[in-house]
Amino acid sequence: MTATMWLLPGLRPADTAAEQLQDRLHAAHRIASEVRHGDGVALVLISTDLVVWTDGGIWWWWTGHTTGRGRWIYNHASTANVATAARRIALRHAELHGGEQSWLKERIG
Repeated sequence: MTATMWLLPGLRPADTAAEQLQDRLHAAHRIASEVRHGDGVALVLISTDLVVWTDGGIWWWWTGHTTGRGRWIYNHASTANVATAARRIALRHAELHGGEQSWLKERIG
């Protein structure tokens, strides 16, 4: 857990991080999602092809690429900066959904 992480009452660090990301994705990027809580991890389900998970310190999501050996390559971001992570995830969402959010790319460069 990072020093800047604040905990929501009754939630563990992973749950708090997932809720914060969900709130930011909706408020800043108009992306709806669902949060699922697990044992020490939480998932932010954005679409069938974009799931973000966290342990409370880092968020991870698949880039859509694999290594030469077929292993998935993941992006990651610290939970200390919700805004940056949400922006990167919103760009991945737009990439996956055929530029549905082309306004986003123009807005944030």
